[in-house]
Amino acid sequence: GAAIVDVLDYLPQETEGRDSILQILQGLAQAMVRYQDPQSGTWYQVTDQGARKGNYLESSCSAMFIYSLFKAVRMGYIDPSYLDVAKAGYEGFLKNFIEVDKDGVVTITKACAVAGLGGKVYRSGDYDYYINETIRNNDPKAVGPFIMASLEYERLQK
Repeated sequence: GAAIVDVLDYLPQETEGRDSILQILQGLAQAMVRYQDPQSGTWYQVTDQGARKGNYLESSCSAMFIYSLFKAVRMGYIDPSYLDVAKAGYEGFLKNFIEVDKDGVVTITKACAVAGLGGKVYRSGDYDYYINETIRNNDPKAVGPFIMASLEYERLQK
């Protein structure tokens, strides 16, 4: 989602296939709504299996989804009603993944350290693989998208 909203900045309206990319983004936005955890407003590591044992709310995917939704609404790529989904995600992110210590140091928690497919034998891509990968704090794939989501949030406040 984040890549789609960013690449659209560089594709003029008349670019062949741009409409197909917008349709993919719109379908992805619908899926984000369908799989958003209603209690927290964020998303699970295995997005479509939130209730399954061992699954957990994960910060990097949540940050990327929130960023994608905020920017897509701002740019007019998706319906403005998705702003409510993005705001719920943002508020949930703050409640579930942000910790501030006694010195004011901010930590973003619960990011999957790495996940992928192929290459090595242990990368099976099954449910157990995804829920058992290392979870760490301040992972760049959570921090960067959260900063970008925060900037989009601020733009939408104006």
